[in-house]
Amino acid sequence: MASAERALRCVRQEFELAVPQRNARQQWRRRSALRVEIADEAGVGRGEAAPLPGYSPDTLEQAESAVLAISGAALQRALRLSEPAQVLQSVESLIGVDAPSARFALETALLDRLARQRGRPLWTLLGELLPPRAAAERVPLCALLSGDGPAALLGEVARQVARGVRCFKLKIGPERLQPEQAQLLAQLRAEHGTQIQLRLDANQSLLRPELACTFEQLASYCPEFVEEPLAEPRAEELAGLPCGWALDESLQRLGLREIELLSRVAGCRALVLKPTCLGLGRCIALAAQARQCSKAAVVSHVFEGVLGWRACAQLALALGPGAAAGLWPPALDQGLEDLVSEGWLQPSARPGLGGDA
Repeated sequence: MASAERALRCVRQEFELAVPQRNARQQWRRRSALRVEIADEAGVGRGEAAPLPGYSPDTLEQAESAVLAISGAALQRALRLSEPAQVLQSVESLIGVDAPSARFALETALLDRLARQRGRPLWTLLGELLPPRAAAERVPLCALLSGDGPAALLGEVARQVARGVRCFKLKIGPERLQPEQAQLLAQLRAEHGTQIQLRLDANQSLLRPELACTFEQLASYCPEFVEEPLAEPRAEELAGLPCGWALDESLQRLGLREIELLSRVAGCRALVLKPTCLGLGRCIALAAQARQCSKAAVVSHVFEGVLGWRACAQLALALGPGAAAGLWPPALDQGLEDLVSEGWLQPSARPGLGGDA
């Protein structure tokens, strides 16, 4: 039997984002990640913890401590498991809810190893947890707009449309739709009409007293949905709005029952699943809940490295076709030919996470 030191290895990594990324409140230019590798005589598996500072509920230091705290005996028990559901349950018992990125890294590494042992892509194992199991099908991708100024963003949309992308996400706020944001939305609709889908993301920054007025304005641009319009969302104030909305950050802190109550509000269109911030097991549970409520489950990312992105992509493929996955790689579209083609995620037959990861 392999020793704990041989079986588990963690390496910190730093990388620059090719394009700085921002939300309604802050900006990121660099990312830090923890590469987690499990290796023994039966195989190798890899995962990544890359919590996003100021957004994720944990830090890189907490993730590293949580992974390194796992005893050798506990890890060996997890390595002997042969079913995906058992693997997710074991990680849930090994790492607390306060370190979701560590859970995601360990879940990914164990399942990558298991999938490689079986000679199967990871998405097929995850699909077993979401019956009925989907056939291999492509999943459309949504691109996050990240340029500076309307002219740059319009040019970015034109380039991505030429590459096959038809869904775009734009950050709005804070407080309300800003004039330059309204100008960009009007120009996008004027130039592309209904050829493209638009998603808007307020990152919980809209003002409550102006919510109805803001949504009236947003509805004129026909968005697919508005992500996280308010901090501390309540069903009664989100009901009856003139366009749909989605939950994202709220999924990090709300219980499953609270999420179900919000999901059943008519205006709710989707649950946006970020595995780094939730863990794979919780994403699977939320995806199942979304299906029960006839809502979309949209997989997205937080600018992880290649390993984290590949794991998110495998989850999106497991969920199957439907709403576009928020995974158009802002700086990772080199070396991902097995999973990305002309604005689509495509099922790969390569085992585990695929690629050379």
